[in-house]
Amino acid sequence: MKNKKSILILLPVVVLIWGGVLYQFFSFSSADEVLENNSMDLNIKPFKLKERNTFLINVNYRDPFLGKMYTTQEVAKTKSVAKISKESKLEEAIVWPSIIYKGIVSDTKEKNKLFILIISGHDFFMKKGDVENGILLKDGDKESVYVKYKGDLNLIMLAE
Repeated sequence: MKNKKSILILLPVVVLIWGGVLYQFFSFSSADEVLENNSMDLNIKPFKLKERNTFLINVNYRDPFLGKMYTTQEVAKTKSVAKISKESKLEEAIVWPSIIYKGIVSDTKEKNKLFILIISGHDFFMKKGDVENGILLKDGDKESVYVKYKGDLNLIMLAE
């Protein structure tokens, strides 16, 4: 009899809670309301940046472990900058022509496989080691090929 009293009390409470949840859900999705498009004029003020105060920390103090004063190493910094500038001059940006790998023509079990590559809009049938328009075909399979252009190696995936 005790269980029946709790069911009689809890069942209406659960029904009321679920009813409230369903009412909230369907009241937000009703199409009866018409939204008005109010064009609002926005006044945008430019954001003013305050100039930051800069400061310099002087780190010329005694080394706590060695007991010596720090020495400036500006000579080493200028040498490293010079090395970086020389390396950047040697490395030029390599502009690759457009390369599209269309697939393999020959049987994949053959020793000499024949690949279809579209290089700058022209179709080429290439074998391993062939060079067309400065592009060397290094290796490949049915999903991708390795091509080399001006010493730079690149992986080209199969185009769908």
